[in-house]
Amino acid sequence: MLYTFLYNGIKIQQLNIAGIQIEKFYLRLDKKLILKIQTLNLSDIQSSSSTSNDLEEQIQYLKNFHLLLQYFQTIKIDHIIFNDYQANLSYDGEHFLVNLPQIYAKLNILESSSQITINFEDIYLKEYGIYYHGSGQYNLIKNNFDVQGELKFLDKKSYKILTNLNLNLKGDFNKITLNGFSDTFENINFLLPLLPPFKNQMLKEWIFDNYQITSAKIKEFSLALPLNSKNLIDDSLESLYVLGEIQNAKVTFQKGLSPILSPNIQLTFKNNTLEFHPNQPTYKNINLQGSQVAISNIFQSPTLEVFIQTKTPLDDTILSLLESYHISLPIKAPKAKIDTNLALKVNLKNDSVTYKGIFKAEDAQILSNALTFNSESLLVSAEDNLIKVSAKNVFYGDFLRSDLNFIVNTNQKTINGDLLAHSFVLDKNSPEILAFQNQLLPFEVDFSSNSQTFINLPTINFQGILQENSSLKITNLSSLLPFSKILKEYQISGGEIQINTKDFKEFEGKFLIHSNQQFLQDKNNKPLETMLLNFHYTPDNLQLNSDDSNFKFHKTKEKRQLELINLIVVLDNIQTNTNSNVNSPLFVIGKNSPLHFKNHTILNDNFSLSMVGDELKFTLKHKNGEAQVYKKEDYITIDAKEFGDAFINALANKNIVTQGRFSINANTNPKGALIGKLRILNANINQLSVLQNLMAFIDTIPSLLTFKAPGFNNQGYYLKEGNITFGYNQDFLAIENLDFNGSSIDIQGKGILSLKDQKIDFYAQLITAKSLTGIINKIPIVNYITLGKEGKISTGFSITGDLENPTITTKTAQDILLSPFNILKRVITSPFEIFN
Repeated sequence: MLYTFLYNGIKIQQLNIAGIQIEKFYLRLDKKLILKIQTLNLSDIQSSSSTSNDLEEQIQYLKNFHLLLQYFQTIKIDHIIFNDYQANLSYDGEHFLVNLPQIYAKLNILESSSQITINFEDIYLKEYGIYYHGSGQYNLIKNNFDVQGELKFLDKKSYKILTNLNLNLKGDFNKITLNGFSDTFENINFLLPLLPPFKNQMLKEWIFDNYQITSAKIKEFSLALPLNSKNLIDDSLESLYVLGEIQNAKVTFQKGLSPILSPNIQLTFKNNTLEFHPNQPTYKNINLQGSQVAISNIFQSPTLEVFIQTKTPLDDTILSLLESYHISLPIKAPKAKIDTNLALKVNLKNDSVTYKGIFKAEDAQILSNALTFNSESLLVSAEDNLIKVSAKNVFYGDFLRSDLNFIVNTNQKTINGDLLAHSFVLDKNSPEILAFQNQLLPFEVDFSSNSQTFINLPTINFQGILQENSSLKITNLSSLLPFSKILKEYQISGGEIQINTKDFKEFEGKFLIHSNQQFLQDKNNKPLETMLLNFHYTPDNLQLNSDDSNFKFHKTKEKRQLELINLIVVLDNIQTNTNSNVNSPLFVIGKNSPLHFKNHTILNDNFSLSMVGDELKFTLKHKNGEAQVYKKEDYITIDAKEFGDAFINALANKNIVTQGRFSINANTNPKGALIGKLRILNANINQLSVLQNLMAFIDTIPSLLTFKAPGFNNQGYYLKEGNITFGYNQDFLAIENLDFNGSSIDIQGKGILSLKDQKIDFYAQLITAKSLTGIINKIPIVNYITLGKEGKISTGFSITGDLENPTITTKTAQDILLSPFNILKRVITSPFEIFN
């Protein structure tokens, strides 16, 4: 009866069983059962919370389902409805086809005595564009399975195959192992739909967006699924291993930076870390061979790890790469090949950066702002925000040779360290200005500002601001005294220096100098204790001048020139640096600047001095007077004309003459003595110790009162013309001939002056006019007076003793006749014998 009933077929238009609604149900028995349903609505079925996920149980369901299918020849359900979910299903006795909204599957299940074989003829995941084809066996005795197949990733719009993935699954109810490989593909964007939304955008960019390739493939992958694990996904990912290869890659580390290029990159994913091993990578033509990139802890706390290995200049290209990771270095080495090993770690959650690296270079040129250094060896070690720098034998032009050791704090953007100055010379042509030898100088640098760098050398009170227009300052010059001979020589006690420069080749600024010097004085004979000097320097030019322009100094490679106006120059206090190797010509110009020497003043309206090699030329003008001095080695010539009484009185430091004109001409003889002639015209000589003592002596001897005539008395001695022939060396001043022609009295004589003890030994004659001879009979002591052949009255006398208060004595006529200056001749001429 049942057979007959089924054979004829059962048709039910509508059926409701346990919440299952069926429309147009048809069941008929042929060789096997044939089932057709137009609509199967399962929306009212309540899902069971006791549904098991155990694989073994699911396999048993599959076996029972397969056993049930043995009784059917055909199954066809046109519409399956479950809530908003619709599908259709069919079975032709061999193939089982399911068409769900997200999955289309065509399977073939075969069972033998010991195993079940499932052929996955067609499985298509519609949402992801994944097509799978394969087959597998389940061994009923061993309870393990082996499935082999191929995954195809399709473009959902064009159905173009993006890549093929060979996939093999093996395992049992405890563990499943997946492995396989892929064909080449252009990118891995086909994986993006398979993954859950990325919470970390930076991680997504690094996996999908930060590179471009021409092709890639997965050479090998494997994954173990521990089915009994309570953390199946986490434990599975720990076992994931992928070995891939990328061709012609362009990898962008940071937005705004040029990409790193590599013809080939090997990819490795293991231990939750994705590693990039590029072959022959370059960054802007910089070879980065040996560098690599990794993303660690991808699924927990992703961290980008970059290892850069290169030998390249530390130029703007590398610095910009470092700055993109918040590493700011205040130096460059654009011409040096620097061995670089740098490891960077970037937290992809918060973008924080840690790093550690070593930079080494030999014969490196280092740039810091506008400064350029050269170093024989450079070692830089960096870790996080601290960078340690050690530079040996650092050269800066001709100024500096030193060792440098300092630490850069990139967070605070500061540098602290020491400079060991083996030698520092501000001007190699003038080392006496400023020179350090083996001096340790601590320093501080602040480069936190983008436009300025601050430098401080506390031990020498030096402060600098490096910028487009840099400024340098020394707040207390006294700190440089141990290192500056010229500051000591000029008795600098303190002051400040402010200098500006744009390129560290040209400098300008101001010097405020406090000094105890005595060689420059103002018109009130007070030393210049403070002077404000304007300063301008280039490698070929140095200029110093005071605000009032009374002091000007100009130095070039060809010459040095000093100009003084309205200042007193005390020559005694000038110290000559005999050790100086300066050999450029020196020119000194003075205007209304008296010269003081050994309590004597040399007045002038202007003077000039030039020292070229071993030649010295000196010219001086005062009113109508003009003097010229020439010196070469030991040879000296002096030519002075038409000087007046003011010049002579200032030179003598007392008023010894009134009116008159004075000239001198002298030069050295082969023995080195200065031989010359002094000429005096129309001068009144007064307040001269010798003359005053002579007047006093005449007053004591009545017979000599005759000589006290107008023009020769206590008020002075009027001289129409006088000539003195002299010889001079450092010990003696010898008067070979003194011939004075006065208005009423003539004086002739010879003598010698000892310059060391200021002693005089002089013999002379006073000669009066012949018209006075009638008075001679009235002279009580006639022996003191002699009448010469020309009928002139004369008397001889000697001047001896201290020059400031000499002793005057007379010589008798008999002494003169018996020894006509023989003794005098021997005494006076002996210096000239020495000179000659």
